[in-house]
Formats: sequence, C-alpha cells, structure tokens
Amino acid sequence: MTNGELQAYESVKGIQRELKKLNEPNWEQRRYEIAKDCIASILGCNEINDASAIVKYVVGVADLLIQELKKEK
Repeated sequence: MTNGELQAYESVKGIQRELKKLNEPNWEQRRYEIAKDCIASILGCNEINDASAIVKYVVGVADLLIQELKKEK
C-alpha cells in the first residue's frame, strides 16, 4: 500500500468513526430528559417531603431505563 493509499484509508476510517458517533444516542441528554420528566410527574402528585430522596430516585429511574434501552440493540 502506498503512503497516499494509507492516508486515504485512515481518512475513511476516521469518517466512519465520526458517522458512527452521530448515529449513537446521547445518553447523558436522554438521562437528563428522563429525570426531568420523572421529577415533574412526581412533584405533580406528591407533597415534597425529602427533595434529596426524590432526586436520587428519579436519577435511578433514568439510569435503569437507559440500561434497558441499551440492551435493545
């Protein structure tokens, strides 16, 4: 393989990696959206007794849901 061919090959591989990243979900953004929706739902139904516990709960729910969604692939 010539030097030019090797450089072209590496460029193509780099483009493929970048395209793969674009097709993957942004799990941190999904985590935020799930937690935000959960907390809005909980706060609409309950009196706030322990905000810290509610936050830990909804983040845990978000993490579990993402874990399951990742298994679907």
